[in-house]
Amino acid sequence: MKEGIKAEHFLSLASHAKKALEVSKERLIRTEWPIEIRAITSYGENSLLGILATIRHQTENKSLLKELTELEQVVHNYVEPFHVEGVKEGSFEEVFPVLEREEGDIRRKEIYPKLLKDLYDYPETPNQIENKALGWLEEELPELMEATRKLADIYDIESRVEFVADEMTKRRNVEGSEILTVVSTMREKLMKVVENYLVKVTPIYDTRVVETPPYLASLITSAAADWFNTLTDEPFNLFFVTTDPKRSAPLSAPDLLTSIIHEEYGHCINHSNSATNFAAKPRLIELLDTTLASSITEAISFFRETEFISLLKQLARRKEELPPDEKGLLDSLRAIGDLDTVILETEFLVMEWRVLRFIRAIGDVRINMGKQSAIEFINWAHERTGLSKKMLYNEVFTFQDSPAYAPCYCMAGEELRKLQALAVGRGKSVTDFNTYVSSMGYPPRTVYEERLREYAMSAV
Repeated sequence: MKEGIKAEHFLSLASHAKKALEVSKERLIRTEWPIEIRAITSYGENSLLGILATIRHQTENKSLLKELTELEQVVHNYVEPFHVEGVKEGSFEEVFPVLEREEGDIRRKEIYPKLLKDLYDYPETPNQIENKALGWLEEELPELMEATRKLADIYDIESRVEFVADEMTKRRNVEGSEILTVVSTMREKLMKVVENYLVKVTPIYDTRVVETPPYLASLITSAAADWFNTLTDEPFNLFFVTTDPKRSAPLSAPDLLTSIIHEEYGHCINHSNSATNFAAKPRLIELLDTTLASSITEAISFFRETEFISLLKQLARRKEELPPDEKGLLDSLRAIGDLDTVILETEFLVMEWRVLRFIRAIGDVRINMGKQSAIEFINWAHERTGLSKKMLYNEVFTFQDSPAYAPCYCMAGEELRKLQALAVGRGKSVTDFNTYVSSMGYPPRTVYEERLREYAMSAV
């Protein structure tokens, strides 16, 4: 991502990758693995080979080409003992029927509580995570259903979440060739408004919007952010946007808007403010991007979406004339369509993703603790929410390659909401609190929340 393809670096990487795969295979073939783990391994091969093929097409170095050929064979050899017939891309159409035929226990009950604590520093037990997420689902699902009903009336279609989402994409579709331009324009309209109401941004801020390179397109199917040079004087972020129609699902203008809020005004500002010690002074170790960072940065991005939609509705309701930045933002939304409808569409997307993240947390616990198989859970969630089984598969099962990660968004995000309310109640402004939060780096979650509690309770 940072330097492109340098043969000397890839020669070393490929050599070590071969050794790692060979040693791991010898260790792992001694165990009979569940169908779920084998399916994930099977479609993982395709992604790896896609990356190697991209490197092959962009180098003429004979030594590297030879090393890549050998590595491709080692990848094949690694996957062969775990291969699931018919699984290659990892799509719903491929994997779901296999799971229906051979579903079982993913067998992580013993290790899952340890992963929660040691990898992500959750203070909650698995049962507490499940119960919290179930409670939030009960509270917020009616809001998603109400937004769905209103948009279905406007679109004159059946009131189902997936029907509304599809219709929105058709009506607000952004062609692949225009996506980068639309994202760049929206960012310009958003930045000052976000700074005025939500979070201040370090003067040393550098985020670059780039088209997702081919070798990452199989991993980034819509948008994502990553950060670099954290420990230097010139930290920067890359905001990847995937425009390849073979890899990326069609995107609507409201999709792109919510992606910017989550990726840039959550993740990127979190990194840049922290790396430059803008409003806090994280320790060196708290700038390292470990698994502990997931709870912190996902919490900020998750909560930022909710804050933004509330702000957007407040601005639209104002009777007095808006300042130029705020007016410019609303005018850019009017260029998409009727302002009230575009705001409702954006709210629908925020609520849909909130519900999906609650579902992810519940599913992560139930599947990994052996309470339900992946199929049983997806069927339950489909009945409970009305979301399609395909969407639930994509947003639940595909996270099973990273057990304990999925609850990060809502567990820490909802705690952040409470801490902000505490700080505001004690006289602090939303922007001061959020700027401090986004400048703290990535300490363990329990440490992070204790510091925030102290900050919230301190005198103004």
